[in-house]
Amino acid sequence: MTNYLVAGLIACGLVIYAGWQKIEAQSVALDQATQQVATLQAATESRRNTIRLLADLDTQHTQERERANQTNASLRADVAAGNKRLSVLATSCGATGSATTAGLGHAEARAELDPAAAERIVAITNDGDDAIRQLSALQDYVRTACQGAAQ
Repeated sequence: MTNYLVAGLIACGLVIYAGWQKIEAQSVALDQATQQVATLQAATESRRNTIRLLADLDTQHTQERERANQTNASLRADVAAGNKRLSVLATSCGATGSATTAGLGHAEARAELDPAAAERIVAITNDGDDAIRQLSALQDYVRTACQGAAQ
């Protein structure tokens, strides 16, 4: 009977040891899963921050573009109505330095552009300004997206 008792105790010990090993393996797996969840949560939060920053940039650039478009439209309307005039330096024309626009204080001759040419020049400069704004917006977007990806 003692042999059976010893065998039973050994069997119980083996079962307890196997159970302990299984619990230890599950504990390690749980720790790894917890670390993975924390990593994924940090990555998700980083992405949310990046998305939030990109949305803020979009809002900022949209507002800047709208303000610039309003300013440009106002300038075009003023040029078309004759309220604002565009002029260029003239080196060979009948005007002398004393015939310049009053209040400028410049000694060089100026030639006034006709309204149609002035409108075209304003449109060209507006297109250039739009391109610069778009490039700046894209650079900000890429910079923000890359910083978000690095986190």
